[in-house]
Amino acid sequence: MVNNIIIPKYNNKGVFLRQIRSFVIRNKKINDSGIEIIRNVFPILGLSFKIEKINFDKIFNTISPVVLEIGFGTGKTLVDTALKNNKKNFLGIEVHQNSLLKCLKYAHFKKIKNLKVIYHDAEEVMLYMIRNRTLSKVQIFFPDPWHKKKHYKRRLLKKNFINLILKKLVLGGTLHVATDCQSYADNIVEIINYIPGYKNLSETNTYIVRPKNRPVTKFEKKAIILNKVIFDLFFEKII
Repeated sequence: MVNNIIIPKYNNKGVFLRQIRSFVIRNKKINDSGIEIIRNVFPILGLSFKIEKINFDKIFNTISPVVLEIGFGTGKTLVDTALKNNKKNFLGIEVHQNSLLKCLKYAHFKKIKNLKVIYHDAEEVMLYMIRNRTLSKVQIFFPDPWHKKKHYKRRLLKKNFINLILKKLVLGGTLHVATDCQSYADNIVEIINYIPGYKNLSETNTYIVRPKNRPVTKFEKKAIILNKVIFDLFFEKII
């Protein structure tokens, strides 16, 4: 586990190039407990970022559908979902160190076997580590909406990334997004309407009814307290 969660890029003069990212790092100093998790748990449940494609059958030691969750936070809902679906394998990507450590601690406590996590930028993981047509599902629950219009460019779910997800899904694979920001939800629907290969599984070509099997996340609980509307979007790869 390393601290660099993006690949540094430089121009021909050696000047570091700042890149627009969908996240802001909020890491805190790691305490002794966190260090112990990194030493003893990450080597078992974690995958280090490499410019090398993952062999899912090998790392999980099973041939099962793979579900990817991007931005799993503390990881409790991801771990609980994986435990309830032991015939599937789960891969989680997170850029916030403290959240990752909480997930690892909980996953280790639960003695989970069908979960691996990566501490790195999701776009680079998808590009360099995930083979095309290998994911049965990609789920992204409550990504940072970047409410101000001038910050929309920082949203994770832009056209290029949504196209990249499509390449990684198997035929019949799905993309499930949940958000409490209607402008974000509408923008995602608008983008996907112009991408051949996706089918919106909503009868109205907008949002679906909240699936009963989707766990209630920490962010969703906050949104409910604030009386916010939750939007679930569900798309299937059809070609």
